[in-house]
Amino acid sequence: MQIHKLKDILPSGLAGSISCTSDFSGSFQRSWREFRVFEFQTCVSSLDMAWELMGEGEMLPGDSVLCLEQTGGRGRMRRHWSSPRGNVYAALKLPVPDSPEKNRMLSIIVGHSFQRALMSRGVEVFLKWPNDLVVNAVKAGGILIEEKGGNILAGIGLNLKALPDSRELREGRLMDPVHLYRAWPGADPLSAWAELVYREQIWYDNILCNYSLIDFISEVKPYLWLVNQKVRVEQNNGVLEGYLQGIDGSGGIILECSGQIEHIQAGTLLS
Repeated sequence: MQIHKLKDILPSGLAGSISCTSDFSGSFQRSWREFRVFEFQTCVSSLDMAWELMGEGEMLPGDSVLCLEQTGGRGRMRRHWSSPRGNVYAALKLPVPDSPEKNRMLSIIVGHSFQRALMSRGVEVFLKWPNDLVVNAVKAGGILIEEKGGNILAGIGLNLKALPDSRELREGRLMDPVHLYRAWPGADPLSAWAELVYREQIWYDNILCNYSLIDFISEVKPYLWLVNQKVRVEQNNGVLEGYLQGIDGSGGIILECSGQIEHIQAGTLLS
């Protein structure tokens, strides 16, 4: 294991922050310059390693784990996440929102924060509900939120250079994976992750401090993949078809189905 300070591995030329204009008290509580990255050559998963370090009292909000290779990475619904070397497999500890409304929106807030971090880096990316990052209509990464004992970890997998073996991909998937080699040439996992953490924490703090829930819902809508288009959503009791209108105050999606409005809190977006 190597421990890096974010300020020592961040690409030069990045600076700036957004000040908090509300009474929000759950921010990172320290400068991004003090954030640490615990780098491992191999681990079962970045999330597992982060929870282990957290149990030892080693991680503060803003600290993260980066695994260069995972042997047991996981995605949504406990699906296996293929983890070839060359990509980002990380877990970031985040401060807990002090607003119950924003806590319910946490997955979307974190997803949008990483989306905007990539956009500010020049990558044109959309957020596919509930947790995928989409570039050129194909999947470039995914985000998984885990909460235990009042702590929050955001796990993120991002295809920088490598793609998973096609034999490991889920049957019936909506899209194939893509890497960001052309969109982010020369990126290596450590420097790319440092830049993403820096840019993400600015947006995360900005949303929690300066956005009302209504403003955030309006902010996210243009960046949702397939917004205003006809989609299908797979649920336990079948498939629902309708036009994607945006997200609601609980982090679910709003579908307009034959003139009726439906709020979907769980499911898989198929098309």
